[in-house]
Amino acid sequence: MRMPSPKLMEARQAYNESDFHKAARLMRDLVKESPNDADMLFRLGVCEMNLSRIPEARAAIEKALKIRPNQPDYYCALAGVSRREGKVLRAEKEIDKAIAADPKHEGALKLKAEIRFFLDDAKGACEIIDSANARGITSPSLDIAFGLFCASMGREREGIERLEALAARPDLHPRMQATLLFRLGALYDKTKNHDKAWETFVRANAIRKPRFNPVLSRAAHEATIANWDAGTVARVPRAKRSGERCVFIVGMPRSGTSLVEQIIATHPKAYGAGELADLIMICNSLGLTEFPGSGQVHHPERLSQLAVDDAAKRYHDVIQRLAPGATRVTDKNPFNYQHVGMMHVLFPGCRVIWCRRNPIDVCVSNYFQDFQDSIPFATELDHIAMIYKLHERAMNHWQKLFPDMIMELHYDDLVDHQEAKTRELLRFVGLAWDESCLRFYESDRVTVTASNDQVRKPLYKSTGRYAPYEKHLVKLRKDLGLPAYAPAGS
Repeated sequence: MRMPSPKLMEARQAYNESDFHKAARLMRDLVKESPNDADMLFRLGVCEMNLSRIPEARAAIEKALKIRPNQPDYYCALAGVSRREGKVLRAEKEIDKAIAADPKHEGALKLKAEIRFFLDDAKGACEIIDSANARGITSPSLDIAFGLFCASMGREREGIERLEALAARPDLHPRMQATLLFRLGALYDKTKNHDKAWETFVRANAIRKPRFNPVLSRAAHEATIANWDAGTVARVPRAKRSGERCVFIVGMPRSGTSLVEQIIATHPKAYGAGELADLIMICNSLGLTEFPGSGQVHHPERLSQLAVDDAAKRYHDVIQRLAPGATRVTDKNPFNYQHVGMMHVLFPGCRVIWCRRNPIDVCVSNYFQDFQDSIPFATELDHIAMIYKLHERAMNHWQKLFPDMIMELHYDDLVDHQEAKTRELLRFVGLAWDESCLRFYESDRVTVTASNDQVRKPLYKSTGRYAPYEKHLVKLRKDLGLPAYAPAGS
């Protein structure tokens, strides 16, 4: 048997360690050397998906399926790509192909159940798991999936029992253990067992611990604020093409960005593109950063008219492919707040909506959410507080530079004055009033973020939800510059 090359061994190790940047770099070279290696194409596609390079992910996995048809793992990965594209019904069809190829495939059954849940069919999701169990198909992944939607069917006690038993197993992969604990923590929170919930979320975050460099992050933010001043902005060339079609929804994760996008996307002339990675990748490709990997543009004074127009065209091409008939297209990647200066340069006439919410609620919601390593700072409250403050500082800076381009929208104001704020929102982005935007939860559009459940319900107030955890939040309040907690009526 031929021994694998050192590069192949290195790629496999990086893939198994979830170092998708390194694995993808190596696998792109390996695929050039062996273009018909279906398994390598499949793994490359998984890496590209985790790096938010969605078109590249689809191309790699579809090519793998042409070489080796009817591979359920490949169909599951392709369904993951479709979900990232917001094409949930397409994802379900791809999962159905995986199940047709292998009716006992645990990963496909799990994904089928999760998709049913995302389509507001918790009953159907539970039935898929129950049916699999009745046929003798049991696995940790199915139990963890059940933990996602059991509470919607009043079966949270059953979910807790399953996940507690699973958590006691010493053989689970750390990534699966972390997902399990996040689900279990959410069930403890749902059943008001707050001490156990907090303990469980702490354990989950301790396992995740993705790479995050707070020193680099702070320095990158500070450099952006320092280098984008009014004098520099006045001298930087702007794209010749209008950007009024572009609507950027920014803010901290869990601040209401999905809700605001759902409201706008319900309008018949608008399209919700979800969390696009394209603007960040375009900015990164310009090579004008002081801190490689940050993606932030720290030297706008070096931008040429040619580079600006080319970068703008690349983004316009993306949204044109997604929504050729829409007059407004939203991009709700929350981290686009770092690139508001580039929005001004690349998209004259664009609009930015800054979503804001109670800082304690935002920070704790981030800590309780399983972001699957996609948001590295979210596993430590100290880091969350730091990013929250840097994000606030950056947005305040952008507001001073571009006051007419940015609308500040507070979650509680939207809940308390839904129609007035919705009218203001539509006016700001240049859309005529449409009554359907008040009934955004009736839309058949499905989001693929953690907020999918929220946007399928009428507005409700969630401020103060984390009051039961205040004994754990003393330092967080101090880091955020907030006063000590005072219970209502005290």
